[in-house]
Amino acid sequence: MDICIIGAGLSGLSLAYMLNDRKFNVKILEKDKRIGGLLRSEEINGWTFDTGGSHILFSKNKIVLREMLNVLGEYVEHRRKTYIYYKNKFIKYPFENGIYDLPAYERYEILKDVVQTFLKRKMGILRKPGNLLEWFYYVFGKAITEKYLKPYNEKLWKRDLKKISLDWVGNRIPNPPIYDIMKSAIGIPTEGYRHQIRFYYPLRGGIEALIRRLSELISYPIITSVAVKGIKKEDEKVVLKTDKIGEIVCDYVVSTAPLNEIAGIVSENRCIKSILKKFDYNSLVVVGLGIKNRAPKYHWIYVPQKEIIFHRIAFLSNYSPNMSPNGYSSLIAEISHKPDEDMKDDNIEDCVLEGLREMGFDFDVELVKIWRWKYAYIVYNHDYREVTGRICEFLMRNRIIPFGRFGSWSYLNMDSVWMEAKRLAERLRCLYEGFGCNT
Repeated sequence: MDICIIGAGLSGLSLAYMLNDRKFNVKILEKDKRIGGLLRSEEINGWTFDTGGSHILFSKNKIVLREMLNVLGEYVEHRRKTYIYYKNKFIKYPFENGIYDLPAYERYEILKDVVQTFLKRKMGILRKPGNLLEWFYYVFGKAITEKYLKPYNEKLWKRDLKKISLDWVGNRIPNPPIYDIMKSAIGIPTEGYRHQIRFYYPLRGGIEALIRRLSELISYPIITSVAVKGIKKEDEKVVLKTDKIGEIVCDYVVSTAPLNEIAGIVSENRCIKSILKKFDYNSLVVVGLGIKNRAPKYHWIYVPQKEIIFHRIAFLSNYSPNMSPNGYSSLIAEISHKPDEDMKDDNIEDCVLEGLREMGFDFDVELVKIWRWKYAYIVYNHDYREVTGRICEFLMRNRIIPFGRFGSWSYLNMDSVWMEAKRLAERLRCLYEGFGCNT
C-alpha cells in the first residue's frame, strides 16, 4: 500500500515509525527545510533553545511513555518545579494546590468559595456551563477563577472566554479534588495534575533530539523543501501535485498539515471555502535568552499579568545541563498572539526583558533570538465541532486522513500523538488486509 504523509513533525514521523514494515511504501513530504514542526531546537554559541516553545515528555500511559523514552535513548528525569507568578510571589502550580502560599484571609476566601460552589453543584442549583468561562466558575468557583484562571486564559487565548467552547475542556483540565484544596488551604502539601509531576527531557540536543531519533529509525524517504500544491482523488488513488518533484500517486494521504490549509488545497468549492473561514487559532513568538550565571531552580512559570508580555517562561538549562555553557543558563519566553497582530522584534525583546525585571529576574543577558510560528494554539470556538467534523468528513471521502495536532485540529500532547499514531497504523494495516475497517 502506498501512503503519502504530509508533514514531518512529531505526528508524521510517529506514524511513519509505526508503519515500518513491508506492507507499506511510505513517502514523507515536508515543505520546510527542516523537519520537526514545533519540536525544533537550535544551538547558538553553546546555548540550545527549543524554538517552538517548552515541550516535555510525560504520560498517564506507562506503556506509551516507555516506548517514547526507548526511542529517545538518553534522557533526564525530573520532578516538576513549576510555579505561577501571582501578586509578586511564586505560587506552586497548579494554583489550587499552591494556595497555602497565600495570606491567611485569602486562603479562607478561596476555601469558602470552593466549598460553597461544590455544594451548589451537588445540589443542582448551579446552571450548567455553556462556555469556558462559565465552566471555570462552575467547577472552580469565583475566587480561583477571577484570581488566576480568567486572567491567565484571557492572556493565552486573546479572546473573550465566553467565545471558547467546552470542546476545549475535554480531558485537558481535570476537576480539582475538593479535599486537596482543603488540605492546601490549611498548609498540607498536595499535588495536582499528578501525571505530570514526573517528566522527562532529552539529555542532549533539546526537544528536537526525539525528532532526530525518529528520523534515524524510519526507513522511508523524508523529502524536505517540497510543498503540496494540489490533491485530487482519481478512482481509488490520490494524486498529489508538488512544486518541485512533480506528481505522486498513492492509495491514501495522511495529512498533518493544518486542517484548514489542506482542505483549501483539495477543494475550490465555495461552501468548503466559507467553512474554512470559521477556523480560529493563535500564533506564537518564542524569545530565547542566553544568560550569564545560573538561573533559579524553576522549570517553568505561568504569568497571568496583563502588563507582562509573555504568558510563560521556561528555564531550559534546568531541563538538561547540556542546554547552556557551563556556568550559564538558557531561558525561553512564550508570547501567544492573534495571527494578524503586529509583533515587532525590537519591542518584543525590550518588553520581555522588562517583564523579567518586573518578576525580579534582573538577568545579565548575553544573547537574544526570536522565533515566530504561525500555528501554535488551536482556538476552540463555538463553530469548532461543526467545522472540523465537516472538513474531516470531506477529506476522508477523498482518501485523505487528517492526523495530528494541526492535521485533525485537536490540541494533542506528545503522548496523545504517539497513541493516535499507533491506532492509525493499525487501521491502515486493517485496510491493507482488506477488512474494510473505518479509518
